[in-house]
Amino acid sequence: MRDVQEILRTEELKNYANYLKDIKFEDILLSLSMKYKNKKVLIYGTGILCDAIFENYSVKDYLNICAVSDLKYEKEDIYEYRGLKAIKPSQISSSNPDVILIATVNPKKIRQFLTDNKYITGKTIIKPVIQILFTDKLHKFKSKFRSAFEYLFVTKKIFSFIKYLFYLDLTEYKTKVNYARVIQKLRKNKNKKLRVVFLCEENSKWGYQSIYDEMKRDEAFEVLPIINLPVITSVRQDFTQEENMTFFSKFDMDSTDGFNYETGSYYPLENFKPDIVFYQQPWYVIHSQLPQEVSKYALTCIVSYGFTSIDAKSWGSDAVKKFSGNLWKMFAESEYHNKFYQKAADLKHKDIMITKGYPKLDFYNNPVDKNYEILWKDKDKVEKHRIIWAPHHSIDSRELNMSLFKEQYMVFLELARIHPEYNFVVKPHPLLKHKCISEKFLTSEEYDNYMNEWNSLPNGSVYTEGNYFDIFKTSDVLLTDSSSFLAEYFYSGKPIIFYESKNRAGFNNFGMKIKKGFYNLKTEDTEKALESLLIKKEDPLKKLRMQIIKKEFYYPQEGVGCGIVRYLKKNLKR
Repeated sequence: MRDVQEILRTEELKNYANYLKDIKFEDILLSLSMKYKNKKVLIYGTGILCDAIFENYSVKDYLNICAVSDLKYEKEDIYEYRGLKAIKPSQISSSNPDVILIATVNPKKIRQFLTDNKYITGKTIIKPVIQILFTDKLHKFKSKFRSAFEYLFVTKKIFSFIKYLFYLDLTEYKTKVNYARVIQKLRKNKNKKLRVVFLCEENSKWGYQSIYDEMKRDEAFEVLPIINLPVITSVRQDFTQEENMTFFSKFDMDSTDGFNYETGSYYPLENFKPDIVFYQQPWYVIHSQLPQEVSKYALTCIVSYGFTSIDAKSWGSDAVKKFSGNLWKMFAESEYHNKFYQKAADLKHKDIMITKGYPKLDFYNNPVDKNYEILWKDKDKVEKHRIIWAPHHSIDSRELNMSLFKEQYMVFLELARIHPEYNFVVKPHPLLKHKCISEKFLTSEEYDNYMNEWNSLPNGSVYTEGNYFDIFKTSDVLLTDSSSFLAEYFYSGKPIIFYESKNRAGFNNFGMKIKKGFYNLKTEDTEKALESLLIKKEDPLKKLRMQIIKKEFYYPQEGVGCGIVRYLKKNLKR
């Protein structure tokens, strides 16, 4: 597996090297050297972009670099990077740099991080290391005009042509042209079935079941095998394809492995000849799978794998925003979420957002699969008190900061042991195990042993796969510190016991509204709350929850999956 990761890293370095060459990074370095002559420069971020820069350019010949820094150095004893002094972010102020050049793909977020933690003084200049020169800006401006007129020639849409000049960057405009040509081709060939592919890295996040089922029933579509992809980053390497294919086979769904182990590379997506591509998530997407690349031969779509309730500040990185800005369509959970994504991902006026609802809610209209009933070990019990515990992954002190798993994991296990009248299903976030290991809270073996303890209980089970709504439907209450599950479960009308960590990522307006229907408790109050809700049948927030569901949730009469399929057919004249 290390060899595979090294092959992929080499490929990623090559992509960044080509990008640096395209933007004339040598000229950027020369400009930086003149701008910051005789100034102490600190490079922040020593990831793949920084590696590509140092491997292809003699940076030390241009800049007076006093040190490099990266968040990972806070937990790792690393003191040197390519012959340069490596320091923790908390040591930056003592190094007293005149300039900090951010060598990451998300410089805005890093700047905010350094400012919020007071790692810099007000006099320090903070800039991204990639600064586009005026001559290149002029060249891009001219290229954008060429793309704009090409779009006008293909579509004859004068108002869109003018609007996009103001609101799209060059790449987004080129992508719009590509989509216009794909649509033109598909509309001309009305007798051709629309070939659709769904990408999946983690089956636990699978959210397209109702769309998939609708397309399988509709002769206008040819649904290709679901393409399963690994989860590979600089710090995480999970080859999930086999377990994904096993999951889909349970539902008689065709799927295939999208990764070639012999070459250590992905099978080209274009080889599947899709007309429409549905992404599972914006994470883990390699360059050739990005919407702007796929737009050359297919339309790209996405529905958020999670029902968004966090604020815009916490929602997405610059990379996610660029991903979103080059999609053909993103289907929103509600009109509120439509506007939320437009603002959070800078999608306003880009004609990408369409409100169609949240496909996972279609599960509430389906009969319960008997396989999920087996998870509840209470077949012979007359009175059933079924509890879901869904712990979030963010045990680290960065970003989302939702998880209370560290304080709860033994408390809830003991709670299950002393209350045989309760039946538990533990539904951990798919990233929880990885975070426990990377944060050195639990080893892989310790984590597995912990979950095995749950499975060994006469009243406990662990479920880590997707299509989990039948567990929701057969439960009585949800315990969670999570985010997406709050809205997904809320729609069931059943009570939610919510645990809010001190520095948790904020709620958006939708999240604040549904929060009124939660029982917001401390961990130590759980036992008493369960007695009130399950034994005494006291649920004072029930009426309020039903009012919130009626007012705040969007669910079309025809169903979400059906609505999205109808939208595609109408736009492609099928």
